[in-house]
Amino acid sequence: MSYSTTVGVDLAKNVIQISVVSDRGKELCNRSLTRKKFAEFLGKQGPSLVAFEACASAHYWARAAKRHGHEARIIPAKAVAPFRQGQKTDSNDALAVAEAARRPNIKDAPMKTVEQQGLQSIQRSRYLLIQECIALSNHMRGILLEFGVTIPQGFASLLRTLPEVLEDGDNDLPDLYRPTLHRLYGRMLELRIDIEAMTREIDSLVKQHPVCSKLTALEGVGPIGALSLYAALGSGTAFTKGREFAAYLGLTPRQHSSGGKTNIVGLSKKIGNRRLRSILIQGALAYVYRMKEPRTSKDRWLLDLIERAGPRRAAVALANKNVRTAWALVTQGTEYQRREQQAMAA
Repeated sequence: MSYSTTVGVDLAKNVIQISVVSDRGKELCNRSLTRKKFAEFLGKQGPSLVAFEACASAHYWARAAKRHGHEARIIPAKAVAPFRQGQKTDSNDALAVAEAARRPNIKDAPMKTVEQQGLQSIQRSRYLLIQECIALSNHMRGILLEFGVTIPQGFASLLRTLPEVLEDGDNDLPDLYRPTLHRLYGRMLELRIDIEAMTREIDSLVKQHPVCSKLTALEGVGPIGALSLYAALGSGTAFTKGREFAAYLGLTPRQHSSGGKTNIVGLSKKIGNRRLRSILIQGALAYVYRMKEPRTSKDRWLLDLIERAGPRRAAVALANKNVRTAWALVTQGTEYQRREQQAMAA
């Protein structure tokens, strides 16, 4: 559906800049609004194409725009930057968002529902606690090393050794620091309890969710991977095919082609959803190393790929295939069925 006006929105915490552009490309107004005034503007404005630059609160305001009858689009910041003219100001940013929204070849960022954002928030909160636990572990190891106390790698070794270090009066650890170390040790125990509780919560949510439970049937995809996949994919309608979703996550090779010559330059670590891509590749790598004998046609394909390209490249290829299969399962509403090797041979 074509709209007579396009509204480009540059979001901030308290001040929101809007640029209203007509269907002929003329800017009708460019002004800043408070959050309350912007909500009123969405209600009074006639049906329009309202475009937001992907940033904090973009999904919230996009859902609000849709409730008022507008077509909402969320555009990645990388796609908006080429349309900015002049210096970087709020008014220029809002106009650039409106210009990018009018281009036919600009890919939108998938719009998340409240449920998707809730599930994603649980996963990110768990990740935050894991990072805090790792930082605390590194901090204590570094401090103890200054006093000649070395601890082997791994949380199990750290948790086992710390009580012994605290009880040992013959080491060089000063008595004035021991209460602080004991407090940090207690904090690490609390963090690990919270992480385990959140992991169980995710497992329970995934089992009860019809889409997430379906995704766990894929090779190398566990509860964390299934929840993250669903949070990024949603209904799958934002992508026309599975390869688009794989490219969105950064699991397809980049091209640098010219003159009719195709040049594949491999994956980029700086594009796509790096956190989800890491989860999927780690899960695929675990499946690759754990696989003994091929039981399905997919296992046979994977084993042949391991022999040709090595386990790490095979894991990336498996993650790519899993993502494309996940898109097909969600959009078509089907169940994942593994084809046994013997049935294929027959």
